[in-house]
Amino acid sequence: MKSQLFNLVIFSLLTLTACDQKKSEKTKETKEIKVTKEKQESPDYAAYNKKVEVIRSFIKAHEDENMEAEQALFADTLKWSPPYYKGNKWLGKADIVAAFQNYHKDFENVKFEEGIMMADSLVNGMWSGSVFPKGQASNTPDAIRIYGTWTGKHTASGKEVGLKYFALGWINDAGKIAQFSEYFDAHGLAAQIAEKK
Repeated sequence: MKSQLFNLVIFSLLTLTACDQKKSEKTKETKEIKVTKEKQESPDYAAYNKKVEVIRSFIKAHEDENMEAEQALFADTLKWSPPYYKGNKWLGKADIVAAFQNYHKDFENVKFEEGIMMADSLVNGMWSGSVFPKGQASNTPDAIRIYGTWTGKHTASGKEVGLKYFALGWINDAGKIAQFSEYFDAHGLAAQIAEKK
């Protein structure tokens, strides 16, 4: 009887020890998963900043009418959606280069004021990630949303013009603009040029 009682006590101790060890391993595993998940869910601010700098370099090259610098920032496989409706067809690098060459020819003293115009201030002009909608929320800087105002002088007419601007820019791993979708009132720009003083 003593032998059976002794065996029962030993068995119970071994079972408890094994359970505690499994619980400890599970807790450790849960903590590791949580830490990994937190790391994955943290926004990558460094990647965002790098992509924003590519966009700002592009804007600066356009202001300086430096077509060589602009082209150097375009991926060879760039896809471009222009601001005017073209059947929502994506165009390529040659198309965007031609468009920007025309801007350089037709306008001078071109400047970009980055930011969203609010009633009493100008707020950040570069955004990425989202919280809504819930099913598509993202904290990765895949697309950079660009807000601002372009101003300049139309060379032929001498008229000062301006337009509010929004675009989406996707930067590839090589630091090149791989996809660019622009939204602005192209007709409004033409109307400013055609307007009689």
